Amino acid sequence: MAEATIKEGFLCPICHKDLRSPNNLIAHFQDLHSEEQDILKSIKDIYGIAKKKILKIDDKDLELFKKEITLEKYYLEYSEPQEPGPAKSHTDYFKAIRRERLDHRTTETNKLVIRLDRLLRFYGSDRKQQEQELVAWLDGSTVNRCPSCASVFNITRRQHHCRLCGSIMCNSCSYFLPYETAQTIVAPVTSLNNQEQGAAKESDSLRICNHCLDMLECRRRVQIEQMIQPIICQLYSHLQKNKFQIQNSVDMYNKMYTSLVSGETTYLLQDLQSLRTTIADKAQMIDTLSKKIASLPVDPETPKAVALQNSIRKATSIYIKDYLLTLPAPPTVHELEKFKKNYLMKAVDDDIMPTPKTSIKKVTVTTGWSPANVTNDSIVVEDDDPLLEQMNIVRNYIDQARKAQRFEEVASLQENLEMLKKMYRQQQAKPNTDK
Repeated sequence: MAEATIKEGFLCPICHKDLRSPNNLIAHFQDLHSEEQDILKSIKDIYGIAKKKILKIDDKDLELFKKEITLEKYYLEYSEPQEPGPAKSHTDYFKAIRRERLDHRTTETNKLVIRLDRLLRFYGSDRKQQEQELVAWLDGSTVNRCPSCASVFNITRRQHHCRLCGSIMCNSCSYFLPYETAQTIVAPVTSLNNQEQGAAKESDSLRICNHCLDMLECRRRVQIEQMIQPIICQLYSHLQKNKFQIQNSVDMYNKMYTSLVSGETTYLLQDLQSLRTTIADKAQMIDTLSKKIASLPVDPETPKAVALQNSIRKATSIYIKDYLLTLPAPPTVHELEKFKKNYLMKAVDDDIMPTPKTSIKKVTVTTGWSPANVTNDSIVVEDDDPLLEQMNIVRNYIDQARKAQRFEEVASLQENLEMLKKMYRQQQAKPNTDK
């Protein structure tokens, strides 16, 4: 007699079919064996009792596990803190390893940039040959697959070489670097002139691999980060630039004021008033920049930034109050005439010719000013005297320098004009002396 086959699973007690799940078993029994309601009820009861027992066993196991991992059982002997053992810092070792890798990456990147700079100089039909002479291409006779995507090389998938390192890749793994982008990467070291740059077409590009592209992109990101400054740095740089410019204006204002109060005629009162207006405008701009810096949003985690912004604002306010607002006011016309009269009387009493007390800086007129259209109603040129013509030219230069508020050049040109006038007077007096 053959041994009976033992079946397992969710078997139907009537047809002994394996339904694989309790829901399928119940549905099968309701559809095909609905007349056996007692058996169906017993199946549901058995399944419910088994489920409760399984869940109860799981709950007991969970409670037992929780009791086994209590701190009272396992960590009672560690109530006393343990003394720390010897420690060793690995920071120096980490820095050494990191520095070595950074140096290697920097060296490789610099090599790529140098090669890229040289490749940008190659144009014409023999460019491919020149590229192979600059960078040795790997031999592809033993390379059957693309190192990047592992695709097999065949007739439709040809081998290509990176122009920067000479490695092999397929067309899908290639990246075409435009010449314009390449020139921005090598901008610090490139020496291409305008003619060479114009020879390259806009569609020209270099085939490179992903590894070289990654290294060049890292260099480009570093360059962009170095060029871009935070908004507070930009505003502060603009603030310092305006303070440097206003410093020169303040020094010139004090020199002009001293000259006018002394009774000298080197400068004009209108020049002093114009320069004071310029200083006031720049002071207002400096004050506005400091307010912008103080009102910039600050990260709550950086409280020192708030103190820095407030310090910049406070220092700027003190600078304007103690240095710019304390400048002496320009003298009135009546006061100016009085100063000139006292200066001339003192010169007569001392029996000396008036000499300017302020030091005039010798400058060279290199601004491209033109002496064209010079007209002067006070002097009439009768015999085309070169001295008179030169005096008119100098007067024209003085007017242009005064409009540009370049008062150092005004003073220097004024001195030259006085010298020309003296020479002209001597020339006119010479014939009378001969008679």
